[in-house]
Amino acid sequence: MNLFLCSRFCNVGTLIKEDLQNKRIAFIPTAAAKEGASRYVLAGRELLSEMGAIVTEIDISKEDRNTIKAAFAQADCIYFSGGNSFFLMDALRKSGTDKLLKKELQRGKLMVGESAGAIVCAPTITYIEPMDKKPPEYSQQDDAGLGLVKYYILPHFLDEVYRKASEEILEKFSEFDVRPISNNQAILVKDNTSKIICNSDNEKAVRDFRNEQG
Repeated sequence: MNLFLCSRFCNVGTLIKEDLQNKRIAFIPTAAAKEGASRYVLAGRELLSEMGAIVTEIDISKEDRNTIKAAFAQADCIYFSGGNSFFLMDALRKSGTDKLLKKELQRGKLMVGESAGAIVCAPTITYIEPMDKKPPEYSQQDDAGLGLVKYYILPHFLDEVYRKASEEILEKFSEFDVRPISNNQAILVKDNTSKIICNSDNEKAVRDFRNEQG
């Protein structure tokens, strides 16, 4: 498993510059569709372009399975932007992209998950509802996530905009293994090892922990 999970890619993407330079990126902005293209999604794309990456945008809520499969097959990295986690997970499951993604990850491809793109990697996304409201058109019978990691990422930790929601999540889901990350941190997953890495002078601590994947 090769994952780079973050709150804001534009803040931390340079930490994996060597993995993205001049590479082909399948860029999935689907999570942002409900809210319009946010400036952070656009900033992420800009950073990829600055690295010389070849970006192909594909909205999995609109394209058919064969088109998505072809885009994934041609890509070196699959990137999921931020936005609404429930809208993204719904699109992943309805389109069959969840299964396509797992096959590509088994082949060793890198997945970048930004905010919502990181949240959906958890076993379930129920925990994030205080931060992300479930849209009325959500069609799934449960809130199952991709299950790529056994813990639950809480992005934007200590960001004033999300402070109240973050506190509610940590209190309400205290039995969950919630892993908060700030806008200047990311979780790098290699095989069965996860590492928090930072891109800020005042966040130098690097913490390793085992990700006991099934």
